[in-house]
This record gives sequence, structure tokens and C-alpha cells, in this order.
Amino acid sequence: MDRKVKRYILLSFIIIITMASLIGYQIWNKPHQDIKNAVAAKTNAVALYNSLTNDSANTKVLFINKIVAVWGEVKQVSKNQQNQQVILLKTNVRDGSVNCTMEENIKNIKAGDRVLLKGICIGYIGGDSDLQVAGDVFLIRCYRST
Repeated sequence: MDRKVKRYILLSFIIIITMASLIGYQIWNKPHQDIKNAVAAKTNAVALYNSLTNDSANTKVLFINKIVAVWGEVKQVSKNQQNQQVILLKTNVRDGSVNCTMEENIKNIKAGDRVLLKGICIGYIGGDSDLQVAGDVFLIRCYRST
């Protein structure tokens, strides 16, 4: 191979590696979203659940990986393995819920309370139709909203 061609290939390879490293560094060090103060798509638990269980591509663009403010009735309050508060909001499906993992605990919250929560919607995870278990819609990094 010609010496100029080898030099060109080596230079191209170095440029590509350098650019990939810079992009990776910027993505890795990207600051967290300010969910508390961010503008959010507003909906209720029943509408969000129905939208995402219908598997519409349109709905996914509106909600998946977006900040969503969802209001609804509390079905259950618990803690996960990381000791984070998890609030389940009722839907129109018996075992289906909007599952909200909280960043900050809400004191004195119980089943039957109506709340507005804001978080990042990561999607719907289906249940098991053979066992007749419904899936849930999941929101992470949630805060109580006003």
C-alpha cells in the first residue's frame, strides 16, 4: 500500500476515535433533568395507562422518556428494595397501575388520596395474559406536583 494511503487511513482513524470519545464524554457528563421545575405533559392515570397499553406509536412519542404530570387516586403506597417510596395510581384495569417511584417521600399519603405526581415516563411493561395479570405504566424520579 502507498505510504500516503496508510497515513490517510491512520489519520482518519484517529479523528473518528477522538470524535467518538468527545461525544461519549459529553453524554456521560450530561446534567440530570430538573423534573420539579420542568414543563410536563399533563394527563390522568387512566388516560395514560389506556394510551400506553394500546401501543400507539403516536402515544409513545408523546410520553415515553418525557416528563409527565399525572393525577389520580392512590391505590397503594410501599417501598422498593432501594427504600424509595413507590406510589401506585389506580387505572380502569383491575390489576393495572401507574407505578411512580418517588425521589422524595411524601408523608401522610394513603390509599384513596388524590395526588398530582410528575416524573419521567419510561413506558408500559406488560403483565402475563396466561396468569391474567395486568401490566403497569412506570414513572421514575417522581415528585409531588401542585
